[in-house]
Amino acid sequence: MIKFTLDEQATTPVPTVFLKKYMCDAPADYVKVYLYGLCLANAGTQLSDVELEAELHMTASQIEAALNYWCLKGQMTKSGAKYAFVMPDSTTKEDEPKKRRAPLYEMQNFNNMLRTVLARDLSPAELNKIYDYTDVFGLPQEVVLALVEYCVAERGNRISVAYLDKVAEGWSEEGVNTLEKAQQKIESYKAVSGGANRLMRLMGLHGKYPGKTEMDLYNKWTEKWGFTHEAIEFVMKGKEFSKDQPFKYLDAILRSLYDRGITSSRKINEFYTAQKERRANIKEILTALKYSRIVVAPKHEQFYDEWRSAGFPQQIILLACAQSVKIGSRRFESVDSFLKDWKQQGLGTEEEIKKYLRKQNTIDRKIAQVYESAGVERAVGEADRRTYLRLTQEKGLSHDVLLYAAEYSSLKDRPFEYMMKVLNRWAEEGVDTLEKAQKQNLSNLFAKAPGALEREYSDEEKKKREQDAYADMERLYGE
Repeated sequence: MIKFTLDEQATTPVPTVFLKKYMCDAPADYVKVYLYGLCLANAGTQLSDVELEAELHMTASQIEAALNYWCLKGQMTKSGAKYAFVMPDSTTKEDEPKKRRAPLYEMQNFNNMLRTVLARDLSPAELNKIYDYTDVFGLPQEVVLALVEYCVAERGNRISVAYLDKVAEGWSEEGVNTLEKAQQKIESYKAVSGGANRLMRLMGLHGKYPGKTEMDLYNKWTEKWGFTHEAIEFVMKGKEFSKDQPFKYLDAILRSLYDRGITSSRKINEFYTAQKERRANIKEILTALKYSRIVVAPKHEQFYDEWRSAGFPQQIILLACAQSVKIGSRRFESVDSFLKDWKQQGLGTEEEIKKYLRKQNTIDRKIAQVYESAGVERAVGEADRRTYLRLTQEKGLSHDVLLYAAEYSSLKDRPFEYMMKVLNRWAEEGVDTLEKAQKQNLSNLFAKAPGALEREYSDEEKKKREQDAYADMERLYGE
């Protein structure tokens, strides 16, 4: 049992006759307009048309239809743009509205036709509600009969009058007020309803019929967006639809295609094929980067789309992945760095990049040889390559000169820093061959260079290490 209570607060008195006689048979939105208007009248508040539409979440025509309905029912009077509520104690039987609906027996022919279409008897309450379609909505009787006939054909003769109310109100708002317009509307409904109904069957919604929401969405997809029914069914293939608002889920999918200008079956097929290939390529990239979980994330898709937009084919992207793994990185940012570097150097084909990598590997081996001679444990990076190329190509130092300097620098506490100071000094002095390097005052090589730290050795240990180094130099580079 539901029990209602009332706290101390501002109240709006509602006529009992409205609650008992009129409210239950009236459309829900009409009741809303009546009660909200009564509340405003009781508080002495006025709202503009725009404000009223916003508060009630209804259009101006819907609000006007509701107000006219209550005027017809004798619960309101209209004077220009002013509507006044007729309260029980403000009128007498003599003052009751003179305009009165024709008795049921005067509508006998109309009643019989309704009974024939619905294949059942209608109660006086149901007949009175259907009469509202002519008296309130302004639809001619032949339009009402066409409406009822169509709804019965779609839903069966057990259709509720409440459903008929919604259709009649919609027709009134759309101006379907002649038999010709009604027939055009019905043909349009049949096309939309039939298509929407087939989609519902594909979604597994058996035993249900498309309502206004489904009809409006289907009409938007086909009439406004330009999807054919076959194209919509193609989009649905392989997708699972829950029973909770499946049409809205399908609407989101179709909108993403519509925003890309993809509405035909051919374009949709091409798009899905490309999407499938795209995901397969990203998974191949993840595999090349040694990922343990091959799961495509939005970040991966963003990088991949940028690479393809820049013109990098899959094989070149995989080459960049291999180089990234080689330096110990599996990050997409590292792959991106390689690709941008190759593009900056004008390398556009796979063969050009492989040739560049072979040359780079040769340089890396030479640099590693120099570091090994100097006793330096250091991974070769891009900065090391630039330094090596500057010394050998720009300054003209031979590789043997670098090895010669590295061997002597191995005696120092910080051999890498010391070796670079020596090589930079030789580059300035033009010591570019092994012969020139050997003619340098070898003792000067062990003078403390600015900023270079030496290991702490005793005089005897230092002399012994210098003698060993000279012996190694003579063995490696002596004639």
